[in-house]
Amino acid sequence: MRRLAALVATIAVGLTACTGGDEPKKKGKDDTARALPVPAKAPTARGPATGPALQPKVLLAASDELEKMASGSSSDALVERRSGAFVSGRTIVGYSVDDLSGYDLASGEQKWTADLDMGTGGVCFVSQPDRAVKSFTVAYGADSYCSDLATISVADGKVLSTSKRLSDVLNAPAEFDGPSGGAVDHLFTVGGRDHIVDTSGAVWKMAKGEPQPVVRLEADSYDQLHTTPEGDVLIGTRSDNRGRCHVDGYALPSFKHLWTADNGALFPEVRDDCLISAAPGNAAWLVQQADGRVHMAQVDPLTGKVLGRDDAASDSGGRAPEGQLDVASAANQLDRALGLPGGDTIFAQVRGLSRYSLETGKMVWDLDLSQLELDSEEDYPLTTVLPQGVTPDGHVLASVSNNTGVEIVAADVKTGKLAARWPVPAEYRNGFQTEPGMTLFAEGVVLTRNFDAWRRAFTGYAAPKEPKGGKYDIGVFTYPQPDSSAARAVPTAGPTDTDVEVLGGVETPPRAANERHAGALSTGSTVVTYAGNVVTGLDPASGKQKWTLQVDDAKDARVCSAAEPDRDVKTFTIAYRSGGERAECDALLRVNAADGTVIDRLDLPRGAKRVSQMIVHDGVVLIVTGDSRVSRFQGGQLVPVARLARQPYQVERTPEDPSLLISTSKLQGGRDWAIDAYRMPGFERVWSTKAKKVLSKVDVRNPIWTWRGNGLWISTTFGDMSDPEGTVKDALVALDPATGRVVGRSGSVKRDYLADDLATFSLWSAVSSSHVSVGFDDGEVIVLQPQGVVRYSLRDREARWRTSTSSIKDSMERDRLNSLATERIDLVDGGKAVLVTMSNGVSVEVMTLDAASGKITGRWNVPKEARNGLQAGPDVTPFDGGFALTRNDYSWSSAYDATGRRVPADPLHDAGLFALPKPKEPKKE
Repeated sequence: MRRLAALVATIAVGLTACTGGDEPKKKGKDDTARALPVPAKAPTARGPATGPALQPKVLLAASDELEKMASGSSSDALVERRSGAFVSGRTIVGYSVDDLSGYDLASGEQKWTADLDMGTGGVCFVSQPDRAVKSFTVAYGADSYCSDLATISVADGKVLSTSKRLSDVLNAPAEFDGPSGGAVDHLFTVGGRDHIVDTSGAVWKMAKGEPQPVVRLEADSYDQLHTTPEGDVLIGTRSDNRGRCHVDGYALPSFKHLWTADNGALFPEVRDDCLISAAPGNAAWLVQQADGRVHMAQVDPLTGKVLGRDDAASDSGGRAPEGQLDVASAANQLDRALGLPGGDTIFAQVRGLSRYSLETGKMVWDLDLSQLELDSEEDYPLTTVLPQGVTPDGHVLASVSNNTGVEIVAADVKTGKLAARWPVPAEYRNGFQTEPGMTLFAEGVVLTRNFDAWRRAFTGYAAPKEPKGGKYDIGVFTYPQPDSSAARAVPTAGPTDTDVEVLGGVETPPRAANERHAGALSTGSTVVTYAGNVVTGLDPASGKQKWTLQVDDAKDARVCSAAEPDRDVKTFTIAYRSGGERAECDALLRVNAADGTVIDRLDLPRGAKRVSQMIVHDGVVLIVTGDSRVSRFQGGQLVPVARLARQPYQVERTPEDPSLLISTSKLQGGRDWAIDAYRMPGFERVWSTKAKKVLSKVDVRNPIWTWRGNGLWISTTFGDMSDPEGTVKDALVALDPATGRVVGRSGSVKRDYLADDLATFSLWSAVSSSHVSVGFDDGEVIVLQPQGVVRYSLRDREARWRTSTSSIKDSMERDRLNSLATERIDLVDGGKAVLVTMSNGVSVEVMTLDAASGKITGRWNVPKEARNGLQAGPDVTPFDGGFALTRNDYSWSSAYDATGRRVPADPLHDAGLFALPKPKEPKKE
C-alpha cells in the first residue's frame, strides 16, 4: 500500500496549470498574483544557496514493491521517468508505475486513488493537459505493449471508462484505409484534446472515453513524434524499409501532411543514413551523429527548410569557447531541451544553460552555473542542470542535481540573468536528487522521481550507496517568500559581496618588460613598492603616491630584493643588479622612507660576489654576501659583523626565539645537509646539526627545506617526484631552539595526492606550502591543506583548529580555463589574526581568521578594476590597517603565458594598496 506523507500548510493556494516553453506575454492586471517571488537582490551563481528553501506541501513516499517493479525491463513504450504529474485547477494528479492519485493543493490531503486494475502492467503514458480539465487519459499495459486506455475523473479519481479498441487490430476503421491499432506509441494533447498515435501510424482522438479515428500518418512507425513550442506543428523522425532517414511535418490539429525531408537535405555532409533525433522540447531542432561528429540542424516547422546548421566533435563537450554553443553537450541533453516560440531553444550545457538560435547562429544568453555548490556525498559529484519550464511572468526554471542535493534556479528568459535559487530541504529531497521531472504551477513546482536516473546513480560498480531515510516519488513544493533579513555578518562558505577599500597602487608602464620583479615592504609611515628599476613610496592611509625613485640609470637595472623591517623605521635598504639579465645582485641603496632620497649607495666589492640574503633584526639591516660574510650597511660601506660557517642555501627565523636564525647548507653535493643556528645580531653559532641525523636520511635528488613560518621546522622528500608511477614520501621534524634536537617528528609518510579530508592532516600538502606558512612562539604553525587551513602542533601531532576554505575557493569568480586557486598566509594585528589571500588567475579574495580559534572574521573581494596584474598568486605585504599586493612573475606566467588566457583590458598593476573595511554587523534578533 502506498504511503502518503502529507504536509498540511495553513495557506490556501489557487492553482492553474502552467505549460513550459511559452514566451512571456506583456504583464497585465491579472499577472501580478502570478509573479514569481524572486528576491529584490539577485543571488550569486557561485557557492551554496543561502536564501530560503522550497516549502514542502505534499510528499508521496516511495514503495518498495513499485521500485522492484520499476527495476525490471524497460523499453521506449514505457513512460520516460515512470513518474510524473500535472495540475488541473486545485488538484494535482500524480502517477508512479501503477499508482494514480489526486491531491488537494489547499490542504495537502490525498483526495483519491484511482481503482484501475492494470494486472501485472503499469502506467505507460498519461496525458499532459495544457489547461484545467475534468478528465484525463491513461495508457497502460505490460512491458512494451501498452494498448489499454482509461479515462479518469480529475475530481474524484473515478474510472469513467476503459477501452481496448486499439487491441482490435482485425477491425480497423475504414477511415484509415489499412491496418491500425496495437500498442500506443505516443500520447499528447492538441488543443485540449488527447491524441494517440499507435504502432501502425494511425492517429486517434479521445472522445467520450473511446479513441476515434482521425487520419493515418505517412509512415507506420515513428522513432519520435513531438510538437513545436507553439503547438501548431507535429514533427516525426523515421526510417524507411531501406534504412533511409526521413523527417515529416504535420499541421495541428488537422494532422495534414506539410512536408517530408530526407537525410541528404537535412545533413548533406553526412554520407551514410543514420538515426535522426528531434528535440522533444522543440521538434524543429534535429540531431544526427556520424563519424565521430554531432550534426545539428534547425528547420522551419511549416516548410521543413533548413534555417541553420552546426556541428562539433562528439567528444568535445565542455570545450566550446565562451559565447558559443556547446553542440556536443546540447546533443547529449537533447531530450531535455526547452523550446521557445520563435525557434530559440534553451539547452543544458556542461557549465549551465544557453539560449541559442541556430537560425541566426547567435547566443542569446549563456548562464554559467558551474560554480553552484550543492551538498554531496561523493568525492567528484557530477552536477546536472536541466531546463524545466517557463513561468507566465517570464522566468525559466531549471533543476540542479548531483545525486545528493537538488535546488531550483530561476533566470530571466530574455536576458538569462539569475533571479532566484531555492534548495529543496535536505529532509525532503531523497528521490528528487537525480535529474527529477518537474511540473510548474502558479505557486510552486511538482517534483517527480526519475527512476532511470536513480538506478544509474546508485547501482553498478563503485556507485555510491543509496541515501538512507525517507524517500519520495512525488513532491509538491511552494515557493518561499524572499528573505528580507540582513545577511550573515561574514559568510563562511560560497562567495562574499563585500569589497576591500582600494587605496591606490602602481600601474605597469606601457611597453614594460614582461618580468617585473615586483615587491613591497612597509616602514610604518610608508609602503614602499618596487618593480623593474623604479621604487615608489605610498601613503598607507590614503594610498597617494609620496615619491618615486629610479634606482640606476642603467637600462637593465632591476631591484632584486628588499629588507622587510621588523619595526617602524625611517630608512630602508634595497639590493639591485646594475647589469643585464644574467648579472648578479651587486649593488645596495639605503633610502629615506619619507621622501625617497638616497642616503647611501654601494657597489659590492668583487670579493663579496653578490647579495645573498638581507635580514633585519631590531631595525638593523644585515647583509649576507656571496662570500659567506655578514655585514651592516652603514655610511655607504659594508661593516663586517661575522662570517658564517658555510654559504647558506636558505635562511629563516623562528618565532620561538626571534633572535635565532636557522641556515641550511648543502654538503657533499647534497648527500647531506648542514643545519646551523646563529644568534643575531653578532651571528654567533649556537648549535649545528645535520639532516641525516634529524631526518634519518636524505635523498640527493631533493633539497632540505626550512620553513618560512618557523625555521626550526625542517622537511624533505624521498623519491623521484617526476615519476608519476613512483613512490614519493615526505618527512618533517621540529627542532629545539636551544639545542637543535628533534622535539617533534612526522615520520616518513607516503604522498596521497587524492587525500582531501580536512580532518586528516596531509603532510605532503603542508610540506609543499612550507614557503607560505606562518608560526607562533609556542612552536605551532599554520599550514595549507587541500580543503582548508590548519594550525598544527608537530610536537603533539595534533591540529589545534581546522578551517575549511574549499567552498570559498570554488565560488571565486573564474573563467573557463584552469582556475586553480592558490593561497598565501600572513600574520596581522600583532599575530592575533591571520590574513589569507586567495587568487586563481582571474580574481582575488582575502579573509581574516582568528589566530587562536580559526574562526573566519572577515572576507573581502578585490574589485575587478584594481586587480589586473595581481590576480595570479600575488605577493602580500601586510601593514597596519591594510595590505599591499604585488605582481608575482612566476604565477603570472603560469596563469597567462602558459595557458593562452587573454589579459583583461583593465589597467595592469605592479602593486595595489588596500584597506579592510570592518565586517558587517550581524542583525540583532
